[in-house]
Amino acid sequence: MTTSWDSLYLPSVEAEAILKTLQESLIALGYELYDPFGLIPGKSYPQTTRLFIAPPVEGWTRIFGSLDPQLLPQLSNVSLCLRLSLNDDEAIIETYIDGAQVELQNALKSYVRPGRDLERNLNGPIILPAEETGDSIFDTLPDDVQSLADRVDKRQAQKMFDRLSGNLMKKAAGNDSEKMSNAARDLMSAPDWNSSGGQRIRALMGCLTVPANWREPDFTTLRDAYQLHARRRRNPNAMLYPGDAETMEKLPDALNYTPVYAGRKV
Repeated sequence: MTTSWDSLYLPSVEAEAILKTLQESLIALGYELYDPFGLIPGKSYPQTTRLFIAPPVEGWTRIFGSLDPQLLPQLSNVSLCLRLSLNDDEAIIETYIDGAQVELQNALKSYVRPGRDLERNLNGPIILPAEETGDSIFDTLPDDVQSLADRVDKRQAQKMFDRLSGNLMKKAAGNDSEKMSNAARDLMSAPDWNSSGGQRIRALMGCLTVPANWREPDFTTLRDAYQLHARRRRNPNAMLYPGDAETMEKLPDALNYTPVYAGRKV
């Protein structure tokens, strides 16, 4: 099963210009804009692009979802565009400025954090910064416990932890097959940030002045929360089904994001 993750980062806070350019570029490529969160279901298209524009944070704007790469030249007329894509363990890292793809290091040199080596993280051995090494259970342990953990085989311990967490997930689901299948689906659809491509992207982003939470939220979580919040905005008394409240609580600010959905006939 192929897992894909795509995001576009622009060092710009020009939200209106970004939205307008994105919509106009989609139309120029033959797409029709539609609203999947309204009362009337949208048309069915054989090809779609589904995106969200995040509110600007620390001078950066993120666009994420199923991104059509043909959009980058036009968007890069508004601001530099850094495209990151992770397909299984393969990373795609591209930069565009003024309508053309440009060399990564020259494009990003103005956005490197002090003391970080951009060239090494682009081309050399992957060395994750301290804030990007928290994906192992050992990284969450207190210092004194970590010193004891140095005496054990961490790979074997991690495998044991994964098995135990799997058993706990089964118990938490109460042996409910639907909950188990949903949990399995979520795990399978999550990007593998410990893959070689995932680590390369993490190392790069640790060098740049992007917000620390550059991966959050994920598209599916936002889409589900946005739909529920939009329904509640139209009708504050709308019925909530089991799990809806929890979904809304995950992203109470979901409506601050801007959905851009479009489809076209192939």
